[in-house]
Amino acid sequence: MRKTLAATCALLLAMVAQAKDKVIDRPAFVSSTAMYELNPMKVELTKGATIVHFHVVNAKWGGWSVAEARLVAGGDTLAFKSGRVITHDGAKVLAEEPFLLGKDFDKNVQRDSLILSFEPMPKGVRSFDYLGKSGRRTREIKGIRLDEALYPSLLPPYQPFVDDGQSLKPLKMDLGELSATIRVHGGGIITSHADWRTIWGKPFRCSNDDDSVIVYRCPDYLRQLPFFSGRGFGLVEVGINTQFPLLLIPGETLTLDIDLPAVTARDRKFAGGKIRMRDTYRVGGTIGDINQVLLENQELMYSHFHKEVIPECTADQSFPQWAEQLWQNFDAFRLKLLEKHPDYTTRQKEFLRIWVEDMYVSYRHDYANMLKTRMGAAKADSLSGHLTETYTLKDPHFSDMLIYQGGRTFYFPAHTDHIPYLEANGMGQGETYTTLKALAYKDRLVERMNALEVLSDSAIQAAHPIFQSPLREYNDSIRLLVERLQREAQKRMMPTPDVTGDKLIEAIAAQYPGKAVFIDLWATWCGPCKIGISAMEPLKKKLEGRDVVFVYLTNDTSPENEWKKQVANIPGLHYRVTEETWNQIPNISGIPQYYLYDRQGSRVWEHLGFGDETLQDIEQQIEKAIQ
Repeated sequence: MRKTLAATCALLLAMVAQAKDKVIDRPAFVSSTAMYELNPMKVELTKGATIVHFHVVNAKWGGWSVAEARLVAGGDTLAFKSGRVITHDGAKVLAEEPFLLGKDFDKNVQRDSLILSFEPMPKGVRSFDYLGKSGRRTREIKGIRLDEALYPSLLPPYQPFVDDGQSLKPLKMDLGELSATIRVHGGGIITSHADWRTIWGKPFRCSNDDDSVIVYRCPDYLRQLPFFSGRGFGLVEVGINTQFPLLLIPGETLTLDIDLPAVTARDRKFAGGKIRMRDTYRVGGTIGDINQVLLENQELMYSHFHKEVIPECTADQSFPQWAEQLWQNFDAFRLKLLEKHPDYTTRQKEFLRIWVEDMYVSYRHDYANMLKTRMGAAKADSLSGHLTETYTLKDPHFSDMLIYQGGRTFYFPAHTDHIPYLEANGMGQGETYTTLKALAYKDRLVERMNALEVLSDSAIQAAHPIFQSPLREYNDSIRLLVERLQREAQKRMMPTPDVTGDKLIEAIAAQYPGKAVFIDLWATWCGPCKIGISAMEPLKKKLEGRDVVFVYLTNDTSPENEWKKQVANIPGLHYRVTEETWNQIPNISGIPQYYLYDRQGSRVWEHLGFGDETLQDIEQQIEKAIQ
């Protein structure tokens, strides 16, 4: 009896201990702005603390720190208590040290575990949020589950599109509005960034958002392919894991519903399982079916994902032989994709086919770069040079391709550089050919206007009728811009001191005695330079009337017309030198490069690059130099 009672008591004690202490491995969460910095790998719930184990993703790329950290659960804020940083070699622990908020940790490919302890979790809570800061940036991980299950699907079950036997309808060049409605389900972190496009020289806001709904509308003459992201949601650059590329056609409708927790689960390896791409979204509207093909076969958009379709080159191979193998590889690739999607309709099969054909022609046209993708630059250069000798635009498979039949060409971007390919294969006439010629002519006119050339009216009248009105309007705006630049040039563009490059910076500073001189070395093509210039505009306004001069120096790698255009929008004094003179300036290892001279003419500060802390540093240094 006593043994039975003792065993029962031991079992009860074990159950009590289990009730107090709980471990959740690889918990699911809704979304994260810290995905590429911190990933929650394990949560421990004890009577005295909530312990979260993070993988520090960016530890191998550079230094990192956590400035603030707390949890929010059931409306309560759980304060940070303590932490540890662990360095691993595989499963072996090499070192362990205390973690301090705000401490900078150096780059280390092995220091990848951060264990943070917070106040204990309230009873009955099923999920919690992590809120922190990395430097000045807020970082959040929403909806971390306290079990090992995934979030249930928020979308209706998948239903294949019904095959009505209809083919893709022809597309013609026409003005119209591109539109799509995107709805995000599941809460969490849903942000939207309005997409600004430059259309005929004018900035145009294409997307507006209202909580979890984004409506994209944009005028255009042919289809566009914007990329929507399910995390940090908005129009973004092409990526790999989080993108929802959408094909938009004027006059057609498209809806996209996204399950945000499913998107996160698709990109992660939660204990609850893996999510397929198809389970993260639903498409609808008149072109929902072809967008389904686009979303399900995104590997087609990136050559490095399917470079096996690019045949290698041999030393005795002619270009026609290599191109024939390319065709065979692409056709086999298409059939393989169709095997994966046996429920595709006639329209979907045709869309997949013309997509593959479009890629085939582009790869054939750009064979040199494709071979470098497949074989590596050195090997490709040594083996492929002879292909140029036998290169031909004539393609025996041209008449077999669907993409040049029935107006299907413009489901994909118009490759005006492929016009000679069409001509060589007997398609030097017809609507597709004349449309591409019209687009090519329009593009040349726009390039000339972008270079600040004011066109004659006869040049515009030679364009396709649908382009003439916007071209004329853009030309008028260029005329006004050129007139303004000519006026601004007299005020902002300064003559360069007649000195050698090693004395140039000091000579420029000496032209403004009694003033602090801030000198910014930049270029029109330098992204960080322009970010820094834009970020400093409020500071320049704040310092108006003070004894400080802002000077900008570039060289002739910045195209002169583009430089003049940008100078018109950058208050300050601008200098331009030859690349030869620039290369004589001492100790320039990159741009943006900043120099600051005080009112006595002494250089008191210099800095390379622009980052989060640079602006504050610049303001502090200028205040000292003005004294």
